[in-house]
Amino acid sequence: MFELARQFSKAETIVIAAPYWDLSFPAALKQYLELINVVGITFKYSKDGMPVGLCKASRLFYVTTAGGYYVPEEYGFGYIKALAQNYYGIQDVQQITAIGLDIEGADVEAIMRAAEDTVSGMDLTCR
Repeated sequence: MFELARQFSKAETIVIAAPYWDLSFPAALKQYLELINVVGITFKYSKDGMPVGLCKASRLFYVTTAGGYYVPEEYGFGYIKALAQNYYGIQDVQQITAIGLDIEGADVEAIMRAAEDTVSGMDLTCR
């Protein structure tokens, strides 16, 4: 019943890729997060009622794209980061973006190259 939560909690590194849609991420990602947010598998509560992470991963990468430039952190990445750090115990949470892809005249190739360069500059070794 909790196979997705168990899989998530055992992963060494987490990569979430989701487009920025309508001030957030797709509903399917929200449903996934609800399925993996399981007491006793991905987190537990301390004696004072605070969540304590149980996940093995030390890092989470959040990859997102957006058609425009209005991508406030609190609606997409911020939500994922808060869950990762405060519930799952994953402190190293990084965002990789390619935004402005649908703007008329946008150099999509350059935007994608810049995102790839961001990834190329990251330390991706397992910790």
